[in-house]
Amino acid sequence: MKILVCSKVSIPAKDRTLPAWEYLRSQGHEVVVEHPASLAVPTSFHPDVLISMGVSIMEETFEALRRFPNVPLYCYNWDCYEWIWTNPRPGEYNYPLYGELLKQARQVWVPSYCTGRRTTQWWGITTWTVILSACPYWDWPYGSTKRDGGYALCTLREIPDPWWGKFEQACEELKIHYVTTKHEVSYQEYQEAVAHCRFICSPLYELSTGGLTLMEGYYLGKPCLLSNSKWHGGRDYMGDRACYFEHDNYKQFKFMLKEMYDDPPRLNEEECRQWVIDNYS
Repeated sequence: MKILVCSKVSIPAKDRTLPAWEYLRSQGHEVVVEHPASLAVPTSFHPDVLISMGVSIMEETFEALRRFPNVPLYCYNWDCYEWIWTNPRPGEYNYPLYGELLKQARQVWVPSYCTGRRTTQWWGITTWTVILSACPYWDWPYGSTKRDGGYALCTLREIPDPWWGKFEQACEELKIHYVTTKHEVSYQEYQEAVAHCRFICSPLYELSTGGLTLMEGYYLGKPCLLSNSKWHGGRDYMGDRACYFEHDNYKQFKFMLKEMYDDPPRLNEEECRQWVIDNYS
């Protein structure tokens, strides 16, 4: 089978989908992963299946559909948060148009049940299936991950989420040392921040996966504190392996932060590592 994957890649996000394509190739399929698909795919390549990897590749996917009509389309819809509709950023993607693309798909894949529910809510699409993401776990090569740098870590990208900023606010009120990378550091600096944190926090109201840093950190034996919001996909990935706070209870959030900072759960790093390998490779 010939499979055309419409995908934009970035560092380090490119590694997150690599295992899936390598697996398909190992099964004898011919897989082309290109951006932009409309320019990079040779005219001699005629796919049996199109896979689109999100709203950022929407225009190229429409072009691929024009080039290859009647080829079955499958779309991985990473997110469609409430703030996209109620408080969009300047220059936001055209999500209404993206819905028209998703409606052409034979099936929509989502990274969590909350994203699936949003897909139904915003576009009326019910043909979605949860496919948990693979994660680019890694071993820190520059020393021990058991070293505790004495800080809470939040690596999430800044978005117009109702809870954005409350992590920093709570840590400052509690006089807890914290680090926020916001995707503004080099990949090595990011890895070091994960490797030496005391614990990882994912506090936002709505996130499709909770942030895949949770898996990267847990692989290194780092405890995780998550919002229990029904729109936070972290539970789909972490289950009972994380600690949770009531998403609308700032007082409890501060209490949990203080508890995690003063007495973080002691995890078996080898067991954590094997669990991530078994479930997210």
